[in-house]
Parts: sequence; C-alpha cells; structure tokens
Amino acid sequence: MRRRHFLGLATATVASLAGCMGSTEYTITNVTVADTTGPLSLDLTIADAAATIDSSARLDVTLRNTGDKAVSVRNTGIWPLGLFGLAPSGEYGPMSLLLVSDQYAKTDRVEVSATGARIDDELLVRSLDADKSITEQYDVQGDRLSGPGTYTLRGFFDETPLTYRTGNAEDWIEFYPKVTIDIEKRSLLP
Repeated sequence: MRRRHFLGLATATVASLAGCMGSTEYTITNVTVADTTGPLSLDLTIADAAATIDSSARLDVTLRNTGDKAVSVRNTGIWPLGLFGLAPSGEYGPMSLLLVSDQYAKTDRVEVSATGARIDDELLVRSLDADKSITEQYDVQGDRLSGPGTYTLRGFFDETPLTYRTGNAEDWIEFYPKVTIDIEKRSLLP
C-alpha cells in the first residue's frame, strides 16, 4: 500500500486572499546559489521575474553532475528535483510556498490543488550521467506570496530535496543546496 504525504496550504491560501484585496505584484530581483560540495550542483535562472495575481514568475532550476562518474539521484514526487518550496529566510517548519511545475500534471505521484498538495512516498531513483544536467521550470505564483523579502529554496515536504550516491556506495548523501531568492514588491504606478 502506498503511503501519501499531505500538507495543507492554509497559510498560502490566507496569503492569497490578502493579495487579492490589494492586487500586490512582486518581482524576483536576485537569486543566490552557494557553492556545493560533491559531484552535484544546482543552478537557478530567472526565466520571468514578474509574479502577479494573474501570472507566475518562473525559475529554471538545473541539476548538474559535475563529476566524472554517474550519480544515482533519489527523491519523491518527480525526478530528479521533486517538489520545491520557498520559505521566508530564517523560518523553519513544514509550511512553505509550493513552487509549481508542469511535470506535476504528467505523473500520478503528485496532486496539487488550491487546498493542498500530495505526493506518493515511492522513492524515485535514476542515474544522472557524468557531465550531464537536467533542467525543470518552476512557477512562483504571485497570489500565494506572503510578501516581499528574502526566501530560502527547500524541498516542499522535506528540507532536503534529494539524496544521491556514486558508484557502489551504500550510503545516500543529502543534497541540500543553499539558495536564497530576493523578492520585492512591484510598484503598480508607471
């Protein structure tokens, strides 16, 4: 029997109601990715910086194997990056703003609704060849942002979005990239 995680988006829903009243718009102004150790690296590129009530900002997230051997990558939801969320920097706990990917609709392992998100606990393990990368696009929905500030990228259900191992190693290593995203309130006046 497959177990499923469930996490309500009550905080995000309240924030979205507040955003509707004021029609606040946001802009992603900066993304900072700290260097990682090991064979994996993460790159984020701003594909569209504007997050409004009607449209989402978009981030291209690239996982790269910089090593000279294939790496086994393990996570849940969608391979290889799973479900990402944004949490206001300095705040910890299970609640964060879910980043949305078109990949969620292509699998039965992820269900996203206005009131929550569910993922299948089934572990996905696949190989990422040496000197290869994979890119997924994630949306930052403006109507779910709680306000301007610095946010930390993390796994939505778990802070660590994935684990990996190389060769015949038995132990899985947590991959926890340190990524901050600065979001500012956008002026609605010309």
